[in-house]
Amino acid sequence: MIDDYLLIIRIKRGDTDAWEILVDKYYDKIYAYCFRRFFGNKELAEDLTQDIFLKVIQSLLTYRFRGKFYNYLYTIAVNHCNSYAKKKQLEQTEIIENTLIDKTETIEKLLINQVDSQLIQTALDKLPILQKEAIILRFYQDLKVKEIAKITGVGVATAQSRIHQGLKKLASYLNEEEFRND
Repeated sequence: MIDDYLLIIRIKRGDTDAWEILVDKYYDKIYAYCFRRFFGNKELAEDLTQDIFLKVIQSLLTYRFRGKFYNYLYTIAVNHCNSYAKKKQLEQTEIIENTLIDKTETIEKLLINQVDSQLIQTALDKLPILQKEAIILRFYQDLKVKEIAKITGVGVATAQSRIHQGLKKLASYLNEEEFRND
């Protein structure tokens, strides 16, 4: 696989094949982020993914090689999705009071293994947008907390807190759903 740095240099020189390689490399990841972020809406995820890559190509000529390219790409994706949500005034889901049940490890295993993904997606959609975003980036995109902090423009402690609080709420939502199904 060609290094992102080399691809970007080639793109800056006008190499369209390099652009296709870069898009192919990251399209599915950005689409998956948009899809999960906006409640599984395929058409919206496709539109947002296209918009994000348009923004990337428009800004690539001024791109400076500071850090990893995918951090730059995810920053654009997160910002674009946030702008879209604000523009359309999508309401955040109601915050349900936290219980002190700590099932973080169980939830992490569920997320990693994607066991009963529909149930998890439903619970994920109930989270406040900032926690949902952090969990998607951490568990579905496999980013490190430090990278999530950089992408979302917050400190590492804040990113970690969003993940932790989101996992606690997911545990609560999943427990509620489990009792309904029994």
